[in-house]
Amino acid sequence: MAVVAAAIALASCGDSSGAGGTTASSATSSAPVGGSSAASGTAARTIPIPTFALPSKAAGCHGARPAGGGAIRIPARVSKVGPNVGILVNVCIEGKGPFPFAVDTGASKVTINAELADRLKLPRVGSSETFRGAGCTGEGQERRITSWSVAGVPLRSQTATGANLPDFGGAGQPDGLIGSDVWGAFGAVRIDFAHGDLVVPGHEGPPPRKEALIKKPAGSPLPAGLVSGRPRLVAPMSVEAGPTQTIIVVGVAFGAHPVVTFTPDTGASTSVVDSSVAKHAGLVPVEIKERQNTVCSVATAPEVESGAWSLAGKPLLPQSIATANLLASGVAAGLLGADQMSHYGSVIFDYRGGRLVLGAG
Repeated sequence: MAVVAAAIALASCGDSSGAGGTTASSATSSAPVGGSSAASGTAARTIPIPTFALPSKAAGCHGARPAGGGAIRIPARVSKVGPNVGILVNVCIEGKGPFPFAVDTGASKVTINAELADRLKLPRVGSSETFRGAGCTGEGQERRITSWSVAGVPLRSQTATGANLPDFGGAGQPDGLIGSDVWGAFGAVRIDFAHGDLVVPGHEGPPPRKEALIKKPAGSPLPAGLVSGRPRLVAPMSVEAGPTQTIIVVGVAFGAHPVVTFTPDTGASTSVVDSSVAKHAGLVPVEIKERQNTVCSVATAPEVESGAWSLAGKPLLPQSIATANLLASGVAAGLLGADQMSHYGSVIFDYRGGRLVLGAG
């Protein structure tokens, strides 16, 4: 699986939009922020697109088990290639599989490789739709999934976007991604990077009947079975949930600069910041560029040092961050990737309570 560095925006006839992070886009290469390696006489080192390990097929369409208190533990494959981190699970569709899907909280809805959708004869729904990414647009087609599951946990019937994505659908590659539309329907999900599994508080619920927005934590306790210790960082997470997609953002600041919106995105194997935000914040370029998949293509992204940065006023670990033209595509100012979240051992996406919880035991 490749790095996905640009969020996805889906639009039927170009109207509605949603954030996302593990589908593909045709972005152009970004120029280094604040200068170039060539100017200093040193060529920037380019990091190739990583290939992540796929989950084992040994359990077939099963593998989930009780986690206590009604919670369910879903096996996942967490792999690290350099600083990049990927998370994949096994999905079965219409009695076939398992197929490896990326766990992508940055994607507003499920996406499936178009060739697999054709092979499974998933019915087309409506007309084709346009998705927008960093510097690109692509075409997708809604496909109806009637019966499917993740590691044996049944999922509700729904539509998914069928599209041809870079580094998806081939040998050793994922066949799609599960976005926040699914994880949000569980109310919450805990991703355990250290032990390689996911925990949901119970079975998936119905989708919202209309658009709803959660801006602040509700103050209720986190779902049973998801917390095993005192969290290291709890941040408000804005959740915009609707019948077909769910969008999440948090507030991130660089030094004393104003807070900007970031999508907490497990589908982004490395964190990304908009190029103009990086320039305004004075983030220092490094002699590294990273090859990435965006939502329509492959791009080369210059990196910058984060310096002192924070989430909800609490410090994050300093690191190198890729840059891309995110704001020009109408998405968030950055992606808080799996690389940063994995440092905390685990992360809880509390969709119902509007919280992002890092390091909950």
